Amino acid sequence: MKLTPYDLARLAWALGLGLALASLGLGAALWGTHQAQTAAAEHSRAAAALQHITARRHQAEADASELRESGRRFQRLVEQGFFTPTNRLEWVEQLRQARQELGIPSLAYEFQPQRVLEQGQGHFLVSRMDISLGLNHEMELEPFLARLAARSNALILARACDFSRAADVRRDAPPRPGANILAHCQLDWITGRLPSGATP
Repeated sequence: MKLTPYDLARLAWALGLGLALASLGLGAALWGTHQAQTAAAEHSRAAAALQHITARRHQAEADASELRESGRRFQRLVEQGFFTPTNRLEWVEQLRQARQELGIPSLAYEFQPQRVLEQGQGHFLVSRMDISLGLNHEMELEPFLARLAARSNALILARACDFSRAADVRRDAPPRPGANILAHCQLDWITGRLPSGATP
């Protein structure tokens, strides 16, 4: 079959139309891919921003909870009298009462000079005590210290305690009335002082 110039013109027009449609399809596909990539990037940025906001909110909630707990601890110290002026005579009376209640045979103590434990906005003061107890048995020491901690306005920390058998008590002898065990301890009586002019 022989093609005429008219047939060639129609074929050329059809090929041109096909190429144009193919170009439009390719352009649409490329535009769609670009839009999808842009949307994915926007989604990633939005997700990252949301994650950052959520993390900051959780941190703010944790900080607020910590501040509330710090406020409660401070209030408990205020109610305990932690920031009142040091009163060693009152502490000595608490020692005497605890000894009497537990029936501890002997007690001797000595306070060292008070010193600043930590300086800042206000500060902490520590009074170290060397104390010697003649105990009926070693199990008396814990309730003795617990009574002091419950009654004192100070925070009482036992830094060191050593036990030994009383010199006149044989190792194989049964417990007797009086001091069977000697306990030697260092106790820190810690109190606080608020900044000048501040009130709890």
